[in-house]
Amino acid sequence: MKKTFLFLIIITTSTTITLAQGNQQSFNASHPVEFLDTVNVFVGEQFEIRDKLSDWSPNFADINYILGIYLDKSETGNQGVTFSRNVGGFEYLRGSISYSNSNAINIRSNVQTGANPGDYDVILSGNIISSGVYYFVGVIKGKSEQGRYYEDAGYWVINCAPRSQNKMINNLQLKDIYYYGESASIDFSIANSGMDRLSNYYFRVYEENTEIYSGTSSFINLDVITKNPSLVNKSFRIEGYYGGKIATYFNPSIPGTDSTIWHFRLLPPQNFEVNTNWLTEEEFNSLSKSDFVDAMDMSLLKNRKIKFMYYTHEGEGALVTIPEFKNLLVTANPPNFLIGSSNNHRIYDDDLSKVIELNVDPSFLSKISENSTRKVTLNVRFTTQFGENKSYTFVGFVF
Repeated sequence: MKKTFLFLIIITTSTTITLAQGNQQSFNASHPVEFLDTVNVFVGEQFEIRDKLSDWSPNFADINYILGIYLDKSETGNQGVTFSRNVGGFEYLRGSISYSNSNAINIRSNVQTGANPGDYDVILSGNIISSGVYYFVGVIKGKSEQGRYYEDAGYWVINCAPRSQNKMINNLQLKDIYYYGESASIDFSIANSGMDRLSNYYFRVYEENTEIYSGTSSFINLDVITKNPSLVNKSFRIEGYYGGKIATYFNPSIPGTDSTIWHFRLLPPQNFEVNTNWLTEEEFNSLSKSDFVDAMDMSLLKNRKIKFMYYTHEGEGALVTIPEFKNLLVTANPPNFLIGSSNNHRIYDDDLSKVIELNVDPSFLSKISENSTRKVTLNVRFTTQFGENKSYTFVGFVF
């Protein structure tokens, strides 16, 4: 079954009507049903979907096509799916259609021959006048041109919203997860003539269950959260109100209505990068006896720098954050490689990095004989603005 169907449905109540497949229809792994499509419509608005039957005998009397409309769907294991609370449908058998109609539902269908022999379009046309979610379940039984028995089943989810439904003016939706430094905002104003007073919009922002700020507006700038390091690794809830009530609106991406309540979590940047000419302890220990290591000339500034950077992948680029250091401790072995203990380094921002610049003791270097080097081990420890404890050991040969 290919997903094209044209429905005309008039539904006023949920009166149960018995079809050939009964008030409920069940499927499983040996008798599966395929999800075909979701169709979003408004109450009273005509819409079209077609179901094309391909590679069938031109003798359509050999084919039995049943369509049932249900209000409920439940799933179990082993591909088990049950549709229940039938509200109408039709059956095409031996060239004629019989309807399960009442004052609750009225369906009109047609069958058209396709471009190729054995191809058919099953067509229904109309509109729904009661909002809700409906499941249209089609079952085909019959013989192909080759005389082989064939059976198949598929269903469509019809999401019918009120004609005077609320619709979000802006389609921007909050993500479930944001990373520190990202920009986040939402405007939950509703396209409805009864919800056009800006002073009636109000919002509340919660960290877990504690309200942290609020305002009279439909626009919420959440940068005060996403760019606050103290709020990293915490969860938030946003509530949007109109006239003192949570607003509801039609969300085409889900069945049924949605509400102006959003949840998200703020995480630290994805990656922490270190850039230096010094080897890490792991890199140094992995060297073999045949590996060569470039000695570092301490008169060159680049050899005295260690750079640190946070970054988060964003589209084709990256969102960069300069780390902040608390309780920074830099030590060396031999200890006299660096000047003193309190002023043995400088720390500053350089472009997009935090830089630790080593203050090397000239007397240590002067004692290294010509054409010789000294092995030095550096230990760097600090806590970032996100509470992460970092510890690094670097090794190098210096002169």
